[in-house]
Amino acid sequence: MNEPNVIILRNSIPLAKGGSRFVFRHPENPGHLIKVIRPEVIEKRFGAGASWYKRLRRFGKYLSYRREVDEFLAVHAANDAAPDFLQRILGFAETDLGLGLVIEGVFREDGELAPTLGNLLHDHLYNEKIERALEHCFAEILSCSVVLSDLNVGNFVYDEVEQRFIMIDGLGNANSFSIKGFSARANRKAKLKRFERFRGRIARYKKQYHYSD
Repeated sequence: MNEPNVIILRNSIPLAKGGSRFVFRHPENPGHLIKVIRPEVIEKRFGAGASWYKRLRRFGKYLSYRREVDEFLAVHAANDAAPDFLQRILGFAETDLGLGLVIEGVFREDGELAPTLGNLLHDHLYNEKIERALEHCFAEILSCSVVLSDLNVGNFVYDEVEQRFIMIDGLGNANSFSIKGFSARANRKAKLKRFERFRGRIARYKKQYHYSD
């Protein structure tokens, strides 16, 4: 049996670095990105010193992939299509850094990665137009069955061409037995609370970056 075609990423510079993952441009498909779990995170969370229950998890270090895919499938099952705010999952790829999750990239017109909400706030580009786009994204999230695990300014990127936000991380139940996955009412209530706290966080960022009133 032939060995699978392994994509070499180890010597490449990531386009982005999250709390637990690197994001690389797909070397064969420039419009696609590959998310891989950072090696130091794997060692810290799932290595020899990790808690016993983490080592026994069936999906191990790839649990975050499973959560994203679950949400992608759940939304498609309910609507036969993904909403505009949800980044498209294209599949998986074998890499020299482990299994990678292949996603559709969101880019600027010049080919660079689309800015995150955090970038926009930092660069004093957060204005009424951006705020309306973010609130529209919140409304889309609220209107579908997707479950949120985290909201932060790095989880939203702004598509300048379509003038909309796309959520690139923070999806899925952190707790496998959460009621949010079974109760639309509980899920909606939880999302509304997260949105309210997130708006407060944005206000604090604006104060930190000295936005004028």
